[in-house]
Amino acid sequence: MKKIKIVFAALGIFLISQSASAQQGTFKLDLNYNYSLPVSGFKSDLINENSSRGFMGALMYSFSDKITAGLDFGFQDYYQKYPRALYNIGKSQTVSAVLTNSIQTTPVLLKAKYFPLSTSFLKPYISVGAGANVIDFNQYLGEFGSGQTNVKFRAQGGIGLLIPFAKFSSSGFNLGATYDYAPYNRFGYNNLSSINFQGGITINLK
Repeated sequence: MKKIKIVFAALGIFLISQSASAQQGTFKLDLNYNYSLPVSGFKSDLINENSSRGFMGALMYSFSDKITAGLDFGFQDYYQKYPRALYNIGKSQTVSAVLTNSIQTTPVLLKAKYFPLSTSFLKPYISVGAGANVIDFNQYLGEFGSGQTNVKFRAQGGIGLLIPFAKFSSSGFNLGATYDYAPYNRFGYNNLSSINFQGGITINLK
């Protein structure tokens, strides 16, 4: 009986060590739905409605069972139509029109995740990222519109939780939240920052 217990203990230690080492030197693919809440000037000046039209993805490399890093990308569609009102369009000129703002953002970031409790079943993490933000901005007064596409800086900080599919799996369900700092300096606006909530899966690519 004692020998059987020793064998099972050794087997357990072997499986845990193999699981941990299997997470090193591998690629992981994150695929997440993204729900975005404009904040600060973005909310007060441009879009006061939340956006449910977005996704986030990432290709991450596991340097250890605690640290992954790679390329993060996403897309979010914001849309706001304001009731008809009077707007100044020049000196002593006003127009009665419906104002519509349509903004699409496509961030591409270098990102890293840190898993402080990598040996536990539930794996909380913190993340940081920085990179480029492709912004497609269109504004309409009635049927007359103007717009620009620009590339700006974007930085991100977040927290999340990886829930493995099985006990020794490095793939699983992902839940997370991020704050995205997104400066902007066109049309008199200077802020496209947001709070975002994600849900999706992480797949281990072998």
